[in-house]
Amino acid sequence: MKFIADIMVGKLARYLRMAGFDVLYDNQYDDDEILEIAKDQNRIVISRDSLMFKRREFRTKKLGYVFIEYDGLGDQLRQVRDEMGIDISPRFSRCIECNRLLEPVDKEKVKEKVPPYVYKTQQSFMHCPDCDRYYWCGTHYENMIKNIAKMM
Repeated sequence: MKFIADIMVGKLARYLRMAGFDVLYDNQYDDDEILEIAKDQNRIVISRDSLMFKRREFRTKKLGYVFIEYDGLGDQLRQVRDEMGIDISPRFSRCIECNRLLEPVDKEKVKEKVPPYVYKTQQSFMHCPDCDRYYWCGTHYENMIKNIAKMM
């Protein structure tokens, strides 16, 4: 299941990426670009923009969409989960910044890329080949899991 999100739901897009979903998001996309990408790549549009969903592509059901009804992130996540029938559990398989699938990387290769304490205390690392970010399951990971659990 692939999504594209507009500027109104950027934080939701990041959390869906944490759950392993392919979610395109760029705060520079305009409505026409979103529709074109959604058509070309068979993506479901996520937005709070009620005017966008009055377009013919949505009225005729040529494009799938989720009209986000809520302000709060927890409510938004629950709505997407319920409407799409998906699991929102954290998987951390995608870069939350650029959406690329993360790749495992040997610990020795990250020595100069992560803080010394992290290198010393962590065993597993993931890397985003597009934006060159490194990820590991530290306290921020545990906190994100707790936060998502509270919201769900």
